[in-house]
Amino acid sequence: MKKGIKIIGKVLFQISVFLCLLLSFSLLWAKNNYGNIGFEEIVFHLNMPLEGTSEEFVQSYIKTALCPAVFLLFLELSAMYFPAKSMYSLVINGGNKKEWRWKLWPFRPPVFFWALFFAAWLGGLVYSADECFGIITYARNQIEQSNFIKEEYVDAKDVKIKFPEKKRNLICIYMESAETSSQDKANGGVFDENYIPEMTQLAKENVSFSHSKLLEGAVVAPACGWTIAALVAETAGLPLKLFEYNAASGGTDNSMGKYEAFMPGATSLGDILEKEGYHNYFLAGSKFKFGGRTSYFTQHGNYEIWDYVRAKEEGAIPQDYRVWWGFEDIKLYDFAKEKLLSLASGDKPFNFSMLTVDTHHQDGYVCERCPDKYDVQYSNVWACASAQVNEFVEWIKQQDFYENTTVVIVGDHCSMDSDYYAELSYDKHNGETVRKVYNTFINSPIQPIREKGRSFTTMDIFPTTLASLGVEIEGDRLGLGTNLFSEEQTLSEKYGYEKMFEELNKKSVFYDNEILYP
Repeated sequence: MKKGIKIIGKVLFQISVFLCLLLSFSLLWAKNNYGNIGFEEIVFHLNMPLEGTSEEFVQSYIKTALCPAVFLLFLELSAMYFPAKSMYSLVINGGNKKEWRWKLWPFRPPVFFWALFFAAWLGGLVYSADECFGIITYARNQIEQSNFIKEEYVDAKDVKIKFPEKKRNLICIYMESAETSSQDKANGGVFDENYIPEMTQLAKENVSFSHSKLLEGAVVAPACGWTIAALVAETAGLPLKLFEYNAASGGTDNSMGKYEAFMPGATSLGDILEKEGYHNYFLAGSKFKFGGRTSYFTQHGNYEIWDYVRAKEEGAIPQDYRVWWGFEDIKLYDFAKEKLLSLASGDKPFNFSMLTVDTHHQDGYVCERCPDKYDVQYSNVWACASAQVNEFVEWIKQQDFYENTTVVIVGDHCSMDSDYYAELSYDKHNGETVRKVYNTFINSPIQPIREKGRSFTTMDIFPTTLASLGVEIEGDRLGLGTNLFSEEQTLSEKYGYEKMFEELNKKSVFYDNEILYP
C-alpha cells in the first residue's frame, strides 16, 4: 500500500514538473508569437480545432515549447532516477548503487517544500501571463456584469434599411494585419519610410476615415483583435466575446466544438445582402474552417466559400501544394479575377469578399515577386502586399461591372508581429494608440459628412460598408457600429474609448442569451 502511494506521488510530482515546464515555455512562445493579443483570443482558440493552422506555427510550438519542456524533464528524471550503474554512480559515489542519486540531490525536501516551490512557480507564471495578456483582468471581467451591449445594440431586423432601386455590387478586400502605422510619419504612420505607398495613395484618392487629418484608421475594440473576431466586428458590428459551455443550448457538435450555430442571434452584412437577393461569395487562401469562419459565413448569408481545400478539389492547385497557410496571395488575386468575372456574368448583384494571408505574422510570407529592398523581411512583404492590392484595384476599375460596384479595403486587425512593432506595443484597451486598422472606400455613390477627426472602431465598418452601397439606414446605427458617412456619433465618440472598452470587457448576459445562444 505504502509503495503504491509512493509511486503515485512520484508520478504526480513528475507530471507537475512537466506541466510547469510546458506552461513556462508556452508562455515564452506565445509572447514571442502573439505579443499583442489579449487573453480572450487564447481562450477562444483553445476551444478551436487545430485544422487549418499554419504548419509553421505548429512546428514552431513543438520546437520552442514542447521539445524544451520534454528535454528538461528528461534531464530531471535522469538526475533523480537514472540506474546506479551509470557513469554518474561510478564517479560521484564510487559505485554505490543505492546512494549515488542523492549525491546530486543532497537532501530530501519535505512535501510542503515542493508545494511551496510549485505554488511560487505557478504564481510567477500567472504574473507573467497577466503582464503579457491580461489574464487577471480577464478573470475579473468574467465576474463583473454590464448592460452596455444591451442598451446600445441595434439589431438590423428592428430598423428600416432601404436599398437603391439599382443595387450595387460590393467587393470587400480584408487584408491580413493591415494597419496605417506601416506608413511613414508624414502620412500618419510610425516609420521614417512608407512601406505601403500604394495603399496610402488609394486612401488619399478615395474615402478613408481617420482620427486626424492624416491617414489613421480604426481602433480595435476588445474581443475584436484576431481574424475571425475582426471579421465578426466588421460584418456584424459585434465583438466575439469568449465562449463558455451553456448546457441549456445543448450544442456540442459543430466546427466550433461546442455550439450548433455561430452567433445565431446576430444579424450580419451577409444576412442583409442575402435577403436582398445578393450572391455572397468568400475567397481565401487558407482552410476557411479555421476559427469557425466557415460556420459564421455560411450561417450568416449563405456565402459560397472557395478556399485552399476547394482549390485542391477543383484542381486549381496541385494536391500536394501548400505554402504558408495554404496558397499565397499571388494566386489569390488571380483566382479572384476569375471568380469576379463569373459573378458579374450572373443575374444577381454580388457581394464578393476575400481575405489575404501573406502579411500574417511572424514576418509574413516572401513570395516570388516580393522586393528585397529593405533589411527587414516584414517590410518587404508589406511593400509587396501594397503593390498587389493596388494592381488588383486597377484591374477592377477596367472591368464593365466597376461602374456599379463599391470596393472596400480594410485590415482585419493590427499585426501581432511582436518583433516588428516591439517599441510600439499595441494596447487594445488604449484608444490613443498610434496603431490603427487601415480602411478605404472606393467608388461609393455617397460622400461622408465628416471623413477626418473621427473616433471609431472596426465595429463601425459594418454599417459604413452597407452605406457605401447607397443604402439608407434608419438611425445610421447597426450592431454596436455607426455609419461613418453620417453625422451620427459613434459609441467611442459618445463614451470615449476607455469607458466603452471597460464595459465591453465585462460579462454581458444580454450578449450571451440573445446573440450567442438565444
